Amino acid sequence: MKKYLLYSLLAACTFIASCSKDTTLAETNLAQKMIQDKAWFLDYSQTGTLTKTYVGQATYYINFLKNLTTQDSDGLNGSYSVEKINGQLQIHVQAKTSNGNPIEYIYDIVSVGSENLILSYTLSGKTTQLYYTSKR
Repeated sequence: MKKYLLYSLLAACTFIASCSKDTTLAETNLAQKMIQDKAWFLDYSQTGTLTKTYVGQATYYINFLKNLTTQDSDGLNGSYSVEKINGQLQIHVQAKTSNGNPIEYIYDIVSVGSENLILSYTLSGKTTQLYYTSKR
């Protein structure tokens, strides 16, 4: 009887421990819906202790459209996807310059809200955070 109880308890613990809900699809869909159909204007960027402010200036903006295309103030047009890689939500953009040259970049999503978006990227060991606000 003790042996049966032990096996039952072990099986129950294994079953409970193996149950986990994968929320990746829900997270990526929600993030995608929150960034879509808005013009995101760069307010400031921060690399280490260096902060550059663009508030009140004609500055960079990017649109992530509902049809999964993107366009920005630099003339880049292309497509994007929201993905979760190694537990990190990311925006993956594949675009072309105004000259037709391909470009690809990936931003980590630090935070996304209805009117605020914080993205980051690392280049040459330095991480830069980009702070955006939306205007419809």
